[in-house]
Amino acid sequence: MSADEGAGTLVGRQETHGRRYPGLLERIGFLITIVTAIFVGQWMWAESDWPTIALWVVTICGLPAGTLLLGEGVARIILRIHVSGD
Repeated sequence: MSADEGAGTLVGRQETHGRRYPGLLERIGFLITIVTAIFVGQWMWAESDWPTIALWVVTICGLPAGTLLLGEGVARIILRIHVSGD
């Protein structure tokens, strides 16, 4: 590459920029899943008749894993909608 060409891509191809990814919408979806997990945790401890050991296991392991999986599912749905809109 000569100095007058300037910096380019490694292969020298022309790249175009697409639409902006809706990252804010993804973050809002994740925050909604966290709020939902908090309400589910409050319901479990206040109104369910589960044994205490089950409540602790679900609170420490189940709710965080479920929140992460649900948040990832929401993010993938947003990605699918974003990609199909092109």
